[in-house]
Amino acid sequence: MRKPLPTAVLFNGISLESAVVAEQGLDLASADRLDKESYTLELTLRLRLPRAASTLQDLESCDPSLAPVFIDLPGLLAGARVAPYFEKFYQLKTADVRRKMANLETVLSRHNFYDCETMLELENPATSRKAFLLLADMDVNTDGSDGDRDVTVDASSPFYLPQTSYRWPKQSPRPNPMLAIEEERVRKLEEEKSRVGLKPARLAEIESGLSLAKRRIHDLTKWSFLVSSVDPFIVLPGFIMRDHSGPFVPKIGDYAVVLHAGKAYPAILGDSGPSHKAGEASLRLTRELTPSATASARAVSDLAVTYLVFPGSADPEASPPDLARWRERCESLVRELGGFTVELHSWPDIVPPWPTPEPTPAPGPAASTDATPVASPTPTPEG
Repeated sequence: MRKPLPTAVLFNGISLESAVVAEQGLDLASADRLDKESYTLELTLRLRLPRAASTLQDLESCDPSLAPVFIDLPGLLAGARVAPYFEKFYQLKTADVRRKMANLETVLSRHNFYDCETMLELENPATSRKAFLLLADMDVNTDGSDGDRDVTVDASSPFYLPQTSYRWPKQSPRPNPMLAIEEERVRKLEEEKSRVGLKPARLAEIESGLSLAKRRIHDLTKWSFLVSSVDPFIVLPGFIMRDHSGPFVPKIGDYAVVLHAGKAYPAILGDSGPSHKAGEASLRLTRELTPSATASARAVSDLAVTYLVFPGSADPEASPPDLARWRERCESLVRELGGFTVELHSWPDIVPPWPTPEPTPAPGPAASTDATPVASPTPTPEG
């Protein structure tokens, strides 16, 4: 007997169509109770993999404001091709779903599975300037810390990391604000490790935690990093930069421009993210698009944000953010690609200078301890 149940939608947007199938058996209930095959659930999740947007019509269906920003987007698209990592991106998403099927609560939602509309390789034939275009939504990255600059770091997000992939050698003896936290973590783990009777599983967790904390201490002592709240940067899936090479492959430090709602924002490719997630930027950038954006509230839910990265444009050596220079560099790269009809956004530097220490008062003249007698006036002879 087949008894269909109503179609439902799980919390993560997966459509669920269930049915109960009952068949008459030959065994007693006491036997069926012991047979694992007598009462089973078979679960199949079917995924439809999307094609990549590649035509002007495709792009305009997601963001009608995109084409007018370019002087000649149709010309760029005429020679464009879908990046080979677009297909791999959705293969990695599918693999992630397979790994997590045993726990449906952790399976990607429909919204997060379909978070990337396309990855395109563009080139201006007149200048040979290449660009990587990704069209996606925009989540918030809150990572980064820097002891050299006077920046308060909010580490409250459960996904926060003190490092970013873009980093440069520390330039002052001021400690990273996250250093004390990691040192305290090591102290507590070492203390717990010394206890007698720890189970092997917990001991393994402690060793793993110690290894991670010590690596962070090394990094925080040696390097400075971008800070999400003050630096405009974007994040791309890590596998693109790790597993691929070639003239269209973006790398950490490459300059980038974010396009949304007819506006253009200069940025830098500052971090690598999970390989099954696209569309992510720093808090500074996301709040320029959506002031209410937070670590738990994405800036743009629609697939209407364009991340334009210029492969091979990274400076030879990483250095502290210079937002005016970043803008100038992005302007030059945009001109090489064919130009925009809009001006790039200008980022003010919102990092305050370190307070000037109060000058120490100069010591006054020391009082003499030797009393010098005052001479009496010489008497004038009377005439």
